[in-house]
Amino acid sequence: MKKTILISVLFFTVFLLSSCGKKDSVPETKPTGDAQIESIEFKCENMHCKSCEEHITEEVKKNNGIKEVTADAKSKTVKVLFNSGQTSAKDIEKSINAAGYDTQTSKSENKHDCEKE
Repeated sequence: MKKTILISVLFFTVFLLSSCGKKDSVPETKPTGDAQIESIEFKCENMHCKSCEEHITEEVKKNNGIKEVTADAKSKTVKVLFNSGQTSAKDIEKSINAAGYDTQTSKSENKHDCEKE
C-alpha cells in the first residue's frame, strides 16, 4: 500500500514538473505550407477591450506582407498570418509595442490608455 502511494506521488510530481514554465514561452512562428507564409501568436496581457483589438490590428496591418490579424481581448492574444519575405516576427512585435501594448518578450514605451478615448 505504501509503495503504491509513493509511486503515485512520485508520478504526479514528475508530471507537474515536466509541464512547468511552458505557458509563458517566446512566441513561435509556424510554417503554414507556403514557404513564405508563417503564423505567429503573441500574448498581450494589457489588451482589455474592442478598442484595444482595433488599435493593435490597425498598427500591425501597417507592415508589408500581413495577410491576417486577429487580436482577441478575451484571450489576450494576437495571431498574425504574414509573408516572412516581406516582414518579420520582430517587426510585428514592434508594431504591437508601438500601438501601446506589451508582449511576453517586449514592453511598450508608450502604454495605451483606454480611459483617454
